[in-house]
Amino acid sequence: MTLHDWLTVALRNLASAAQERMTAEYRAHVQDAMTDGLTEPEAIATLGDPTQVNRALRRAYATDQELSNAQGLKVWWFMLLLVAGYGLSALWFEQAVEAVAAATALVLACLAWVIVRSEPRPVRNLLLATAGPWVFNFTLWLGWSVQAWLGDPPSLGAILWLLPVLWVVWLVGTMQQARRMRRTLALEDRA
Repeated sequence: MTLHDWLTVALRNLASAAQERMTAEYRAHVQDAMTDGLTEPEAIATLGDPTQVNRALRRAYATDQELSNAQGLKVWWFMLLLVAGYGLSALWFEQAVEAVAAATALVLACLAWVIVRSEPRPVRNLLLATAGPWVFNFTLWLGWSVQAWLGDPPSLGAILWLLPVLWVVWLVGTMQQARRMRRTLALEDRA
């Protein structure tokens, strides 16, 4: 296997900045090993299995697809419209608890917007795409929780405990992905 073949497999689907950085590092490693007396195939073998290296690099850096995801704003605005519609329909049908839950969620959405505005566009799109469904979930959860507290629990009472667990899973996954994206974008800034 040539170094080019190894790099093609090891760097597959990584963002271009990560590919450039890793290509330079692996080429330097192979050159150093060859300077120390190894042949090129032996030096390449010291790099390890390219498929496993690709898996490890994708845990550390974002892919081109992740960085180019532009769906964040669409999902965000759609979910805000959905929450606003839910709140207005609750007012129309005189369901004050649901209307207050929707209003509270919209206030939290404004706070989330202010927080993520300073992030680079790809990270902001990711955070908004995740926060949109969270805002809608939070609206439902808050309404159901208040109903349960007032003595009228929803028929699916177990969901009151399930949604916060889902939020933690969302948060952990999203923060890991955002960290990989920031790390990759930092490579572009250094170039």
